[in-house]
Amino acid sequence: MERGDIAIARYTFLELAKEIENWDNVVFIDETWLNANHTVTKMWTDRWEGKGERLIICHAGNSKGFIPNCLLALKSKKTNEYHEEMNSEKFEGWFMTLIENLKEPSIIIMDNAKYHSRQVNKPPTSQDNKATIVEWLNNNNVPADMTMLKEKLLILLREHKPPTPTYYLDEMAKAHGHRVLRLPPYHCQYNAIKLIWAQVKGFAAKNNTSPPLTANKMLTLLQTACHHVTGENWAKVVEKTKNTIVEDWERYVRIDRWKNQLIINVGESDTASDSDSDFSDSELKKILFKFCFILPNNHCVKHTFNKMHL
Repeated sequence: MERGDIAIARYTFLELAKEIENWDNVVFIDETWLNANHTVTKMWTDRWEGKGERLIICHAGNSKGFIPNCLLALKSKKTNEYHEEMNSEKFEGWFMTLIENLKEPSIIIMDNAKYHSRQVNKPPTSQDNKATIVEWLNNNNVPADMTMLKEKLLILLREHKPPTPTYYLDEMAKAHGHRVLRLPPYHCQYNAIKLIWAQVKGFAAKNNTSPPLTANKMLTLLQTACHHVTGENWAKVVEKTKNTIVEDWERYVRIDRWKNQLIINVGESDTASDSDSDFSDSELKKILFKFCFILPNNHCVKHTFNKMHL
């Protein structure tokens, strides 16, 4: 079953995304890879497999197309997961290039990869030594010194650390009139560029038909592939992504309305008509099952389960 923190992150994202008025100014960013051996006979996976050179790619786009001058392609030096070769310094440098090429105030949608998430004034943890905790407390105007027990320092830390992290990229965007909206974990369906990557990789594979199968050749194919992605292609995937986000938010609204009806109707006659329900039996079964998992002591939900023989 889904973790509670992921469910909360999704709700938070959808609540903010539903307020977006102009989706033409929503920018989607992401990183991926392109294997030099990538052809139509190769199977695509989320991880690079096999031998040979590859490119690590980063780009951004909106409903009008790719953002100009923002294609980043690095030749990989390792043969393991590409996220290990990107770091905050590289990504933040590229992010500034993106900001410089945005002509309108924009909402930038991206995930929470480690190199996207360097924190401003990051508080220490219980694993840090006393000196580190004392330094952070003093820097944040909290009196503390090395004579204090670590338990006391941790209490002060919990009392004074910010409730949510502040990220360098978010602050960088804000300083230039933009806003970052972070995706919930494992929700790539809310990032339109994922669909564009499929088009780019398909073009590269289709045209990577003869030796040499090198990173330099693949870079040329990549640049050509990006050029072949039109504003119309982008507009379609942005619209599809927007619709997915709106539909998922509306599902929250329907569930909330149903929960309210359930609470109001507890104890009423079992013969009451259900003709006004917004849900089919199969939808209701799934919703109730989730509620029983999340709220194991919710007896009114379990009673409804029993009534429906689910």
